[in-house]
Amino acid sequence: MEMLNAETGALISAFQLFSLSAFYLSGNMETNASRRESTDRPRYPWKIFWLLLIASMLGVSALLPYLLGLFGKIILARPLPMPLSVLIVVQFMENGLLFAGIISVGFLLARKVGIETPILRRWLYSDQLALPKGAFGGPIVSGVAIGGLIVLAFYTIFFPRIPEWPMALEAMMPIWKRFLACFYGAINEEVVARLFFFSLLLWLLRKIAREKSPQAGVAIFWIANVTVALFFAAGHIPSAKLFMPITPIVLVAIFFMNGAASLLFGYLCWKRGLEAAMLAHFSTDIMLHVVGPMFLRT
Repeated sequence: MEMLNAETGALISAFQLFSLSAFYLSGNMETNASRRESTDRPRYPWKIFWLLLIASMLGVSALLPYLLGLFGKIILARPLPMPLSVLIVVQFMENGLLFAGIISVGFLLARKVGIETPILRRWLYSDQLALPKGAFGGPIVSGVAIGGLIVLAFYTIFFPRIPEWPMALEAMMPIWKRFLACFYGAINEEVVARLFFFSLLLWLLRKIAREKSPQAGVAIFWIANVTVALFFAAGHIPSAKLFMPITPIVLVAIFFMNGAASLLFGYLCWKRGLEAAMLAHFSTDIMLHVVGPMFLRT
């Protein structure tokens, strides 16, 4: 059931491409920020690592009902190499190993470029680091806002021109399946896109530019953020191909809807930490997958 990894395929290929260079970080190039904070926090945030790994596996589990509801007929129409139940277990184990690697390397990278997890550090390590103002409400409101704009653009611009879009199929799905799927986007996709890939690009660009500051400059941030947004949007193309031909208008819709949201998530991650991106992603997905399809049922 290769659809489990369809939405993050492009980003995961980047993990395989750059993993060797990323492991170089574990013994080199310690930034001024990390040296200053070495006495204030553990050398490696193992508690956060295990929490994110468990959450990622729960995210995969939460996505399964949605995938089977959306792609069930496509899956069953193809010959399977093994019984479906066994295939799900194998995919689950593969995802566990994959996310363990992504999270472990991601934290090595994030600590070098100033990407933080302030809420989790405060909770798990009793860190007295001050949380950003509106640490919870700000990202949630931002996610609802960008999600509402995307839903509006979808129904007014794209859906009349792309009737094959599987929104009607999603609308027929029980709401609990759509709700659970939002956890996958908020946790798993943010771990891949922001914790790993965004941090990796920031690190590479800072190496090229020979930046020494604790956090990336504005130019480097936007280059990395736009690049991640393009990959993030492209990662949704394989699943779209299962339902419709990939025409120019379909590509515009995919890159607009996913790219715009990804730019917001990247900005929040850079300014407020990984948790802010996760909260915004979750509230955006609520608008797209829970609220949005309701308009087709009225």
